[in-house]
Amino acid sequence: MTDTIHIRLLNYHVLLLRPEQWRLPLVQSHFWRFYMNNDDGALLGYQGASYPLAGGKLYVIPAEVRFSAQLAHPLKHFFVHFDVLGLSPIIYREVFASPICLPATPSLVQMVETCIQEMEAQKQEGLVLELRLKAILYTGLTQYLQQIPVATLQRYFQLMTALEPVLPAIEYVDTHLAEPLLCKELARLCHMNVDYFSRRFRECVGQTPNAYIQLQRVKRAEQQLLLTNASIEQIATQHGFGSRHYFSRIFARHTGVSPAAYRKGLLGN
Repeated sequence: MTDTIHIRLLNYHVLLLRPEQWRLPLVQSHFWRFYMNNDDGALLGYQGASYPLAGGKLYVIPAEVRFSAQLAHPLKHFFVHFDVLGLSPIIYREVFASPICLPATPSLVQMVETCIQEMEAQKQEGLVLELRLKAILYTGLTQYLQQIPVATLQRYFQLMTALEPVLPAIEYVDTHLAEPLLCKELARLCHMNVDYFSRRFRECVGQTPNAYIQLQRVKRAEQQLLLTNASIEQIATQHGFGSRHYFSRIFARHTGVSPAAYRKGLLGN
């Protein structure tokens, strides 16, 4: 298997989280979340059931998981927002379809606690800290995958291999989201005719080419809303939506909230 899986950090922080800051309705994000709280009291709602986040435990909420959240009392909250690049939407549904309590070893918990202490004391900045955070995420996800049945992992590798026929199109889409993206051009990159390409793309990715393109545009726009001061109009234009109205409608369809509400902090943590 080729080296196709990479983690990209988006945001990370340690803060005192208050109940009014963590009242999330049913939402769905296109980035991953890593959490550790110092106390009980945080609660996720997932598929109609309550999912408490125990203090001192490590949790991951994969991209595309729809959930709500509430908080009973203030607590110290450590979070990392990140992307896992190179995963097909099929993989999310097969392997990462729900919130995860990581089977953390004492050494991994110690790594997290050390990072928190150094972030609070501002002892580590920039490259060193980000490499340590990535090491935590890679280690935690590896430990999670190691407890999955072998048959499921084999299915995972088969799905990753299945992406190869349409990888040229996927790579092109990821670097040209602001431009018009036509199926005939994507098909040409994969040396296929349009009909065969559309069918093969759906088999490999689990979505039509147009649905995949729209999802990637929303995902990139979501990150821009969180990490930049660009206006909503600028973000709409930069990611191929054309107008703020169309962007707002599509964004709300995917995430459950408008771009303006998202930016105000509704999903910040």
